[in-house]
Amino acid sequence: MNPRNTLIKRTRKLISHLLSSSQSRTTDIPHHSPSNTSPSESEIHNIGERIVCSQEGSSVIRGRGQISPRVTICSLPDDVLLDIFEFCLPDPVLDRARTWPKLVHVCQRWRYIVFASPLRLDLCILCTESTPVRKILDIWPPLPIEIRSSFISPRVEDNIFAALEHPNRVRSILIGGITIPLERFVAVMQEPFPEMDLLYLQIEGTVPTLPDTFLGRSAPRLRSLHLTHVPFPTLPRLLLSSNDLVDLHLLQIPHSGYMPPEAMATCISALTSLTKLSIGFESPASRPDPITRRPPPLIRAVLPALTKFHFHGVSEYLEDLMAQIDAPLLHAVRITFFNQLVFSIQQLPQSIGHPPTIMERNIANIFTYMDRVVMTFSSRRPYDDLSFQISCRGVDWQVSSVAQLCNQLSGSFITSSIEILNIHESSGMSPSTLEDIMDEAQWLELFHPFTAVRSLNVSISQAMQSHVVSALRGLSGELALQVLPALEELCVPGYQESGSERHDMWPFIIARRSSDHPVVVI
Repeated sequence: MNPRNTLIKRTRKLISHLLSSSQSRTTDIPHHSPSNTSPSESEIHNIGERIVCSQEGSSVIRGRGQISPRVTICSLPDDVLLDIFEFCLPDPVLDRARTWPKLVHVCQRWRYIVFASPLRLDLCILCTESTPVRKILDIWPPLPIEIRSSFISPRVEDNIFAALEHPNRVRSILIGGITIPLERFVAVMQEPFPEMDLLYLQIEGTVPTLPDTFLGRSAPRLRSLHLTHVPFPTLPRLLLSSNDLVDLHLLQIPHSGYMPPEAMATCISALTSLTKLSIGFESPASRPDPITRRPPPLIRAVLPALTKFHFHGVSEYLEDLMAQIDAPLLHAVRITFFNQLVFSIQQLPQSIGHPPTIMERNIANIFTYMDRVVMTFSSRRPYDDLSFQISCRGVDWQVSSVAQLCNQLSGSFITSSIEILNIHESSGMSPSTLEDIMDEAQWLELFHPFTAVRSLNVSISQAMQSHVVSALRGLSGELALQVLPALEELCVPGYQESGSERHDMWPFIIARRSSDHPVVVI
């Protein structure tokens, strides 16, 4: 191999080791090592070879007892060293921010090369709880600033505000799960942050409403916005300047920050690059006013890039929101409802991803827990689920709530493609919960929309099984084909068919056999 190419490859290995070490130090590379391998750190120390850096920054590769031909790292031109630096620096921006200072401490030449190409090397200054921000900002060139903080102390507070004094350089802010002097924070954030592409705020305690002038009403480079427990009712005005927004997550919205679904739809309709959207409210009190609710518009706003959507609130809000948007590529949807008597989701199937993508979902699962019930529609592809969660207690209430949702989805491509229906029970369910008095017709109402189901697996306790079996037992004659007409396999542990034995499932089995649609009980 060409000596220069060999040197370049070995230099890459050296710099990679330098950047991965806890301290800035040089390591040894034997000049006789195979060109296609890199010696381990122990091998380097055993051989005793070193890169010797002179005060002028020159380097010579040498072994114990002999001097190699004078082929030095300093013989590499600046552009080659820059290529090596770019290759060796880690990709995640925060890891890169922690490692690039090691390069500039090696020698003056390396410092010059690094600082001459800040964009290519994606250099930035990381401000954390342990960073002496004011000192660093005085030493380093005016590089972009990344702010990260997860707890509060007087020193942390000073670090955050020292970085915020440079709004033109702040590229991202991530402050999670802390209580900071919000009045001072909001006052500082009144200026535009023209370079900021990520803002993540998760605040605890009482939070003042963010004013209309937050971020100077402009965030042109913003691509990711996460607000948790932060009231910001005038957010739509800010997002008018954020046409490149990709991720928008508004979680635990206090009632003081409530935005009507019409305002929310108008806000997101202009975000044509949006791929992920999360909207969650802190309380069921955040709901549309039934008196002022409007009929659905004739034309929906199209979100052409949206693929993931999460919602937590009341069904009326979701219904009014989805009536105004269309997301043809949406394939991962997670809906969480507060407990309520009546649910409405008729607009949802018309707004989310259309066949053939959605029709690939052929498995439905229902999970019952102590305080909630979860229903998922999934395919064999990962991250392609439609799920509903309802916060409620009692099996009777849970089955009734899920039945409501399924019947509103009846006839849509969501339920009509389901071939496998599984019902699971949490091991933590209390005996009193399992013995709830249920109307067996609730189970039939739950099963009715699943006209294509071929396999039903009821993995629940004997107490709950008895309700299911009793409901199916009452289906005789033509009624046996009106519920789960495509059913071929029924798995109900404890109720196995054995010859001509007459048991609770027998009337249903006989009725299906007589209609030439037999069901096998396993």
